[in-house]
Amino acid sequence: MKDIETREDILLIMHKFYDKLLADDVIRFFFTRITFVNEHLEAHFEILATFWEQSLFLKGGYYNNMFSIHKEVHEKSAFTKEHYTIWLNHFNSTIDAYFAGKNAEQMKTQALSMATIMQIKFT
Repeated sequence: MKDIETREDILLIMHKFYDKLLADDVIRFFFTRITFVNEHLEAHFEILATFWEQSLFLKGGYYNNMFSIHKEVHEKSAFTKEHYTIWLNHFNSTIDAYFAGKNAEQMKTQALSMATIMQIKFT
């Protein structure tokens, strides 16, 4: 298996990851009833790809405050430990299904760090 190397690799991960999120009865409502991300997925994927390109490849271009955005969602409907666990499991299993290597591991580690910080900050 190859490592994550391009924006296209990140977009593949996002498409497959969101397939899992939107199929999950416990977490789907965040994307369909709280944020309505499902109504503009392709635009959302582009934002996510820019975020992860900056994070993994130091490309720049992401100017939003990821924590602020998720805090707004949390204030509408609180994330629980179960939600974070599901999100991370789907994220990690998606990466593991398609990629292996330094960038794949870095992406999973950063996702865990973000989820951990959110759990601490949002409670």
